[in-house]
Parts: sequence; structure tokens; C-alpha cells
Amino acid sequence: MLLAACGGGGQGEGSDSTTKDSLATEPTDGSGVVNVGGKLFSIPSPVQTALLIRSTGAAYQRDLLLDKAKADALTGRVGRALAVGLYGSDLAYATIHKDGQTAMATLQTIEKLSAALEMGNAFDQQLLDRFKRNVNAQDSLLRLSGEAFRAADRYLKNNDRNDISALVLTGGWLGSLHLALAHATGDAQARLAPRIAEQRKALGDLLALLEANDKEKQCTALCADLRTLQQAFAGIKSTYTFEKPVTDAAARTTFIHSTSAVTVTPQDLSAIAEQVAALRTKYLI
Repeated sequence: MLLAACGGGGQGEGSDSTTKDSLATEPTDGSGVVNVGGKLFSIPSPVQTALLIRSTGAAYQRDLLLDKAKADALTGRVGRALAVGLYGSDLAYATIHKDGQTAMATLQTIEKLSAALEMGNAFDQQLLDRFKRNVNAQDSLLRLSGEAFRAADRYLKNNDRNDISALVLTGGWLGSLHLALAHATGDAQARLAPRIAEQRKALGDLLALLEANDKEKQCTALCADLRTLQQAFAGIKSTYTFEKPVTDAAARTTFIHSTSAVTVTPQDLSAIAEQVAALRTKYLI
């Protein structure tokens, strides 16, 4: 399940979400299903996360974004690759909230980090010029930022650098989770808390992705820290209720009525937020 999925629940002691199973098997645009090394992983899209945050009516908080000057202090490959993903989530958040100047500065920071990772050729000058010309047009910025990251993804895959690709995905996921947690208060909690809880699955996929592509064993410490984050998700309660599916033979359609539910408390959110903050401080700040 994706961070962008719709749903809600109660408030107070916790948030509860119940969702229907789906028979859909083909990933759609923005679904967060990525193919790395011939394997599929379900990682939520930063753009979809930003859209979900905005849909709650929560106010834009520019101070949540990573200081772009921090990029200059990053020297290791792991930190830089994570930061590309983190700034990518910032880029989506700023763009969704029509902060074009911040979005442009963030893309330039991503370009600088990419050059340090020897993937600067992924971003051509024409794309950056188009971004500048459309800095106040939200739809154009979203499309162009998508083009930029698809170009980077193609470059990494064509040059057999799945390790960097996995780290960028991890950074984007952490950045999106950081933003969602910061907005999961008040009225927005009912919408965001269940989506945050569902990131248990995405975290497991990220760990598998990192370990499968860590040929030089540079992600051992990061994977250990992500397992600590997994423990923060462990207190979240989920249930599954099976109901017999109903088949309409004439329409050749099967309806699945089984339901799954997740309950997450403010204490759960606090524990997850603490671990995410620790990760950002250790690797990205």
C-alpha cells in the first residue's frame, strides 16, 4: 500500500484505517512501484506524499526543508546519494505548494550533489533552463521534476549503479516520511497516520533493495539503523478480516470484500518521528 492511498479513521487515542483489498496488478503512473536490478519494490512517490499532505489542508512549512547549504558539507557517497533523495522530497513538497523559487534552488542543489556522485550528465542544461522558465507554473514544475528524476534513474541503470539508485530512493522515502510525520497533527492526523503506518512494508522493501545492491558493503551501518526504525513501527496494530469473494460470471469479475485495518497511536508516531530525526541527523545534516 502506498503513502498516497486515500482513507481515514478516528482520532483521539489513535487513528484507525480500514481498506478493501484490490485485484489490481499493473502499477500506474506515480504508483511507487520501481524496478531495480530486475526486482520490483513498492516505494511511495514523494510527489504523491506531498499531494496527500496538501489535501489535508495543512499549512506549508518551509522550515521543514533541509538547509541547502548542508549539501556542501557532505563528502561520502552514501550521504550524498541519500541527500539527492531527501532534496527530491523537498522539491516535490515545495513545488506542490507553489514555492517556485525554493523548488528551483532545490533542483540546483540536487544537480550539484549529482555532479559530485559523477552522475551530472543525467541533468542536461536544457532541462534546467526549462525549469527556470516555468518556476511559477506548478504543473510544469511537477512534470519537469519528474523528467529530471527519470533521467537520473535511466543514467544510473544504464551505468550499472543500482547501489546509488537504492540510496536515492531511501533518501526520498526518509524525506517524505519526515514531512508526513511533521504534518500528522490535529485534523490532518486521521489522514496521515494510517499512511505512515503502512510504511512498514516500504521499509522492508528498502532494506532488501539496499542489501541486494550493496556490493562494496558501504550501507551496513545504514541498514542497521533502518532496522532500528523498523522497531519503532513494531507497536502498530493491524488486523485482516477475510470474507468470501463473490464472482459475477457474466461480467467475468470477482469482487473481494476482505478488509484490512491499521491502528496507530500518537505514541507510535512519536517513536517513528524520533528515529527518522536521528537518521536525518546522522546521515544528512
